Amino acid sequence: MNALSGNIDKVYAGQSAERKAFLNAPANAGVVSQAKLSISIAETLYKARKACNLTQAELAAKLHTKQTYIAQVEKGKRNITIETLERIAAVCGKHVCIQLR
Repeated sequence: MNALSGNIDKVYAGQSAERKAFLNAPANAGVVSQAKLSISIAETLYKARKACNLTQAELAAKLHTKQTYIAQVEKGKRNITIETLERIAAVCGKHVCIQLR
């Protein structure tokens, strides 16, 4: 192992420890919970699009929006409305079902 890769490993380990501390801190519970929900929604939408054999561009065209918007939604980087969620579901032959637990 050379010096550079050893330094990279040390930096990564430090970042990993910081990330773990942030994720487990009670003060960050709300932010972490919201991030997990956004990721879950994004993953669900990605899987629905793939299941109906559409590309991001094809889905965007059906929704009269841009492919970049669909990409951002699927990465969890955009908050979407229930209306948009329903439109995406309808294009994919699905329906929206929200549960509170």
